[in-house]
Amino acid sequence: MNKQIFFFCLTGFLFVSLLGALSHFFYEWSGNNKIVGFFFAANESTWEHLKLAFFPTLLFFFTGAFFLKSPGCLVACFAALIVPVILIPVLFYSYTSVAGTSFLAADIAIYFVSVAAAFALSYPILCAASMPKYASILAATGIAVLIVCFATFTLFPPHIFLFRDPLSGKFGL
Repeated sequence: MNKQIFFFCLTGFLFVSLLGALSHFFYEWSGNNKIVGFFFAANESTWEHLKLAFFPTLLFFFTGAFFLKSPGCLVACFAALIVPVILIPVLFYSYTSVAGTSFLAADIAIYFVSVAAAFALSYPILCAASMPKYASILAATGIAVLIVCFATFTLFPPHIFLFRDPLSGKFGL
């Protein structure tokens, strides 16, 4: 076990968990500032809640991963970003389709499980002794695509269930 990488992943889980949980309120606390809404949940839609994991993870990797000098930093970052983007909606819509409603405790648990899975997947990638160059190129491209998706869908959300605020019925900012 690589203790430095393990500590990095554990710290990442804690950082993203705490900042993400706090960031749920940043948009409201900012007086609904659109710039804040670009990076943090601007409504109660599932899409906007993905930002709770996405931007804190991106911040953590881009401020801390370079100290690891791991050939898999970009790939691990992409993995840590994409896992919650996939897991949160899949788990949320799976359990709510069975239960018929959502439960706050389950929603919070899904968030923490998704962040934990993201960093658990990052660990072996960061421990890899080598990484093909194309993997880093694909990861960088994937990160860029995700950032563009968040920017685009925050400003111009499709009018489908994933982007609908269940409280107001509105979409986006």
